[in-house]
Amino acid sequence: MRYIAPAPQTDIERRPDPSIMSDTPEKPAITVKPPTPENVGAELSVAVNYLTRFSLPFKSETKLGLIRRSMVWFPLIGAAIGLFGALLDWLTTMMRMPGIITGSAAVIGMLFVTRALHEEEFANLVDAYSKTLEKNKPSVGWLKEERSVRYGTIGIIILITMKIAAIASLADNTLVFQTLIVAASWSRAMMVLAAAWLRPIEGDPVADHFQQPPALRVVLALCIGIGISYSALGEDSATILTAGTLAGLIVALIGANHLRGYSGSLLGALQQIVEITILGIVLAIQ
Repeated sequence: MRYIAPAPQTDIERRPDPSIMSDTPEKPAITVKPPTPENVGAELSVAVNYLTRFSLPFKSETKLGLIRRSMVWFPLIGAAIGLFGALLDWLTTMMRMPGIITGSAAVIGMLFVTRALHEEEFANLVDAYSKTLEKNKPSVGWLKEERSVRYGTIGIIILITMKIAAIASLADNTLVFQTLIVAASWSRAMMVLAAAWLRPIEGDPVADHFQQPPALRVVLALCIGIGISYSALGEDSATILTAGTLAGLIVALIGANHLRGYSGSLLGALQQIVEITILGIVLAIQ
């Protein structure tokens, strides 16, 4: 039996039939929606409400996605907090107050605006570590007694004293403005990075709400922090931000090893350590 080859298809036959083609365009693999003014306003409100004592209303429903995205504005809110503290330092300096008073005014002002949120979280984390250390410590018989003062209280007293001393030792008001803005901004940018890197601990109020921010928002938060720092301190910002970042990573690693994730206490302690590190580095290189 002879084999008969099929007739070659013409160009017309090879063309797809328009009638069977779908009118629905293919969806791109990644979609990026541009932020609307309403969304940006809602995100800013969430960030302000969490980081400060102010309560800004917003129309949008508080969804987890909105809360996660709001972390992009943490460095900006932090810069505003640092600016407020620097203004109080400047006002008391104009009143010819000594450095210990001007530094105290700046720290107390920032404590008031933030309702001492991160300081409290720092104390909580120190208490958590102290309990672990006490459990591993062998009993000393009659010397073993209940503590009346917690380690967290002692730790926060030392930290606040160091902040006041560092601010009081800065050369002039201009440097105080620059340093407080950078320290408050970059320390909160590190909070965003830690929240994206570490696993949120289930049951912690902060971790349950913020979860892990989107990668694009983390990059934007870091860019905002770097931009603010470079605008304030110029070329020195590279050294200062590197030191602050290393301090934040150390806190994150230690906390992750102890907590197996991140909590509000870890983020607050990280913010405080990064802030005091930046103050110390600026003081050393001024």
